Amino acid sequence: MKFLKNIRLTSWLSYIITVLVVGGVIFVSNEKVAEMKKEESQKISDYAKILEILNNETDISSKVEPFLVSFIEQNTTIPVILVDEKGELIDSKNIAKEIIRSPAKLKKTLDKMKSQYPPIRVSLPFGNQYVYYQNSLLLNQLEYYPIVLVIVIALMIWFTYWYFKTLRKTEQSLLWAGMAKETAHQIGTPLSSIMGWVEILKIENIDQKPIQNIERDINRLQNITDRFSKIGSVPTLAETDVVSVTIQSLEYLKNRVSKQINFDYDVPSEAVNIQLNTPLYGWVIENLTKNAVDAMRNEGNFSLKIQDNKKKVYIDLSDDGAGLASKNIKKIFYPGVTTKKRGWGLGLSLAKRIIEDYHHGKIFVLNTELKKGTTFRIVLKK
Repeated sequence: MKFLKNIRLTSWLSYIITVLVVGGVIFVSNEKVAEMKKEESQKISDYAKILEILNNETDISSKVEPFLVSFIEQNTTIPVILVDEKGELIDSKNIAKEIIRSPAKLKKTLDKMKSQYPPIRVSLPFGNQYVYYQNSLLLNQLEYYPIVLVIVIALMIWFTYWYFKTLRKTEQSLLWAGMAKETAHQIGTPLSSIMGWVEILKIENIDQKPIQNIERDINRLQNITDRFSKIGSVPTLAETDVVSVTIQSLEYLKNRVSKQINFDYDVPSEAVNIQLNTPLYGWVIENLTKNAVDAMRNEGNFSLKIQDNKKKVYIDLSDDGAGLASKNIKKIFYPGVTTKKRGWGLGLSLAKRIIEDYHHGKIFVLNTELKKGTTFRIVLKK
């Protein structure tokens, strides 16, 4: 339990640190983009002022003029278009030739530039000119960089989560399979010996009734061994009446639990056939029933309700026992989690694995309330 808490705490800390790092990178990137925008806008503003100086001032020094012209020529990244009052092209920088040659494309580009930045007016003696410009390619890339970064990091987080989840499920599967098969092996050895002794007792001149009871329990142990041997391998599903299998499992336990527990059945009168592995499904019903008996402390009401839908079958198992605390509802199916003073916390985890992994159904807590009871629902496809 403490180990699981530590894993969840570490995961949350990792996500928080990742969010902080991504937030920091985005903040710094936005600051740099804003700074570059301001710098590029200033360059174009200076470009417009130089045009005014070159065209208005008649006494510019021969040394200064080449410097001003070179300043204009140094712009190799920012797209710029210079037009007159009628919108006719005068000059351009860093604009594709196909745009310059096509009046329609030129107008579209000017409109796009105007949507980004208002054109700068250049006042000249013979009329006004207008400088249109837009962000450089590098600036556009930097603007989209945080979005791309967030997408990449989100994909990395998703992949990491998926990978470790898959790895954990694989490890759990191997552990379950190993434990289950070893348990089946350990039970099988003394069981074979007991079966031999029963056969010997049958030929003896003694009361056969106790022997019949022993045989029933031996069959039960064989059934348990069969269940354990199926964990870790793909079970065989066969068309089975889920109503009769469920009632048989409950009737077996009914004769072995406190007589103070009342069993109530609300089931269809006709058979409801679905693809089922009888031993494993019966195991789930028994696990849920035993948990209910423990929750009721061997006294109370236990009910089974089966609803036959067109596409699904709903099996509800209800008790009026202690109920579950809200904090335990989501984690009750985790391995090692138990509300009992004794136990490994494996029953519900096995039940979830059998229903969801082997039968492709669903099992969950339908409703629960402290001191009033709990209802587990199993959903199986028809």
